Amino acid sequence: MPSSNQGWPEDFGFQLGGNGPSYILSVEEGSSAHLAGLQAGDQVLEIEGHNVSTLGPQAVIAIAQTQKNIPPSIGVVSRIQQVLLPFKST
Repeated sequence: MPSSNQGWPEDFGFQLGGNGPSYILSVEEGSSAHLAGLQAGDQVLEIEGHNVSTLGPQAVIAIAQTQKNIPPSIGVVSRIQQVLLPFKST
């Protein structure tokens, strides 16, 4: 586990993207982000209780890197769509 948040998010095993809102682009298998349940496609809503739901990645990263908790808590909502196919009995 890193000793600071200066390398967040890469040092914790994930990457951000988007133009506001920010999304998880990728999660490294076995990383602390992966173990915490983050998934590619998740939208970032909060960092340590601060609403970041409309911010782009650089702003979210800047906020996360200044937090005292290592790693900072992150609130996300899954944006991965599930497709349900109708069941037909034959």
